[in-house]
Amino acid sequence: MRKKYSLAFKHQVIKEALKEQSFSKTARKYGLSALTIYRWAREYKQGTQTEILQEK
Repeated sequence: MRKKYSLAFKHQVIKEALKEQSFSKTARKYGLSALTIYRWAREYKQGTQTEILQEK
């Protein structure tokens, strides 16, 4: 079963990965797959995670 992460957590991880310019380093820090963070960032950029955009 997949773990469900809160939108606030996803936003925090994306923001940190972009700031550090290292998805793999951020993934290791949080125990996530770098591919997961890439997918979250892609969804964020495409606007499919509208809840994250509304939290700003």
